[in-house]
Amino acid sequence: MSRVLTALLFAAASFLLCSCGMIKRIIPPMPKLPKIGLPSLPSRNTVAKLVPGMSERDKVNSEDPDVPFNSRGTLGFGHTVRLEIYEGTRSPDRIYRGIEMINTEGLLTLGTVGTARVGGLTLPKAAEAIATVFRLAGRNTREITVQIISVENTPVISLNGDVMEPEFIPVFKDMSVRQAVTVTGGRKPGSTSRGFYISRQGQRHFFTSLEAADKNWKPQAGDIITLSPDI
Repeated sequence: MSRVLTALLFAAASFLLCSCGMIKRIIPPMPKLPKIGLPSLPSRNTVAKLVPGMSERDKVNSEDPDVPFNSRGTLGFGHTVRLEIYEGTRSPDRIYRGIEMINTEGLLTLGTVGTARVGGLTLPKAAEAIATVFRLAGRNTREITVQIISVENTPVISLNGDVMEPEFIPVFKDMSVRQAVTVTGGRKPGSTSRGFYISRQGQRHFFTSLEAADKNWKPQAGDIITLSPDI
């Protein structure tokens, strides 16, 4: 009986081996798929092109951490800010330029001028705090303009004046002035004003309408768009 069982098992195994061989001859092996390379991510060093002469990245040193940033959120430890400060509007003078990191106490050092407590503040409030530091340092005879260019390598522009709420928004590709205003929700309800100013490098430029601005102006990191409540 055992001999019969052994013979049957041997026959079954032989059949399976032959079947596998036949399947391999009938169905050719799958060809190797080509390796598909991943697309390269765009460089984060876009701010350097906007501000020649400054560091390529928003870093003060090798210990400066990468911290998530939301332009409508609040600032905190590790956020690194690239900014320029101007005095006056008709013939503005640049009185400060730098890249600074917020320390563990929420302070932003502004060279030898002083420190601004910006931890826990939104960008519009932080800009006000920075301007106050320069006014208290004795530079109060002319208007102070704080132009925040980027935070954590995110280029931003500022909108204020006749708006629902002052805010900063990231600069995106091919942005127009109208798009920037639309992103913030536009003017206050019931407003009939149309004129506005755009500040760049401390210099204010007036436009009678969004149409006029879109024809003659390309938004850039650091710009301040101020919608006039009267014109």
